[in-house]
Amino acid sequence: MKNPATPLKINTNRMTPDEIQHWERNGYFVRENVFSHKENDHLRQVAEDIVAGKRKMPMAHIDRNALVRDGKDPRSGIYGMHKIHHPSCYIPEFLARVRDPRLTDPVADILGPDVLGINNLFIWKAPKIGLGFPWHQDKFYFGKRFRTATTVGTWTAIDPADRENGCLYVIPGSHKQAISEHDDIEGSQQNEFKLARNARDEDGIPVEVPPGAVIWFHSHLLHKSTNNHSQRFRRSYVSHYLSAQAEWMNSENAGNGQPIMWIRGQTYPGKVQEVTREVIPAE
Repeated sequence: MKNPATPLKINTNRMTPDEIQHWERNGYFVRENVFSHKENDHLRQVAEDIVAGKRKMPMAHIDRNALVRDGKDPRSGIYGMHKIHHPSCYIPEFLARVRDPRLTDPVADILGPDVLGINNLFIWKAPKIGLGFPWHQDKFYFGKRFRTATTVGTWTAIDPADRENGCLYVIPGSHKQAISEHDDIEGSQQNEFKLARNARDEDGIPVEVPPGAVIWFHSHLLHKSTNNHSQRFRRSYVSHYLSAQAEWMNSENAGNGQPIMWIRGQTYPGKVQEVTREVIPAE
């Protein structure tokens, strides 16, 4: 069934042959200058307004840095922040970004024209105390909810991302591997993720990118980020997409857990269907 929405220009930003080849060989590709400094600065300001209480979001979706939360560091405000989870469900500017064709045209080239959003988060990674996350595969988590070949993640750099301030690392070609066992690791904030058992640091490469660049990555791709050792922020905006042709792993998954949002195209009876179409007023 069709969804009422402002028509989008389909594939105005479609993948090039070189990007398709890089995706198939390595499990990711990068574009620079996707978003302007002005666009990213506006999104950053909206995120800061959420932290300051000027824009309403459920507090359950706003997470402080673990060192601050556990009383090991006295910082506050944006310097004590870790992430905002699901902002597109409550804030129009984030919903517009998640549906922006500069992000979703390449996603549609990979997944097909019918796309749902299943997760998004704004990450701060504050100077000196911003923590990274261990090697993992997104399918380890999303595969428990959805029956699909892959999801597609997009990672937009709000600030320069480099080795000093905790950029992403990937293991090229690991998207061709099966999903690894993931083990528990120590650390308050690190408990968000488990460590992929078959990942080796020596196989990883840093993906250093300037502000406005976007990384698209396969859900089997082994990736991680490191701690921020610099005096600079390493902010980013991450959103994950699913084909609307995907199915629930079981009926108990339907409508539970992370919210699902229509992005573009159609939805289908008997498949995963969207829960949310427009922003939800925060009480």
